[in-house]
Amino acid sequence: WKMLALRSMLAPVRLAAQSAPVRVVGGSAFRMQSSVAAHQPVTETKWGVERTANNRIPVYRDIRNHNTRELTIIRKVHGDLESLRLQIIREFDVLPKDVWCKIGRVEIRGLHTREIIAWLVGKGF
Repeated sequence: WKMLALRSMLAPVRLAAQSAPVRVVGGSAFRMQSSVAAHQPVTETKWGVERTANNRIPVYRDIRNHNTRELTIIRKVHGDLESLRLQIIREFDVLPKDVWCKIGRVEIRGLHTREIIAWLVGKGF
């Protein structure tokens, strides 16, 4: 009977077509339903920001050049970065030359960390 219990725990989970995606927690056979839709954007955008492993928004401040250059960095960005750049320029009243798109991230001159986090949370990320 122990072997049957172990097989049932390790058996693949079969889901109906309309159920939520399954997330495997750790390396064990324990499976749980995940509400992935909780972190999907409320508004449709051409870009997205993934949360970190600790479920935080990946927005960081960076101070370079001996405290003379302050940056806000948004990491884990995917999709149309130019569209995100234009929205940041409009929403935060920064100059176009002060926002840079790089692979997987956007850098903004100045410290806008709290405002950007609040803005992204308001958009549903």
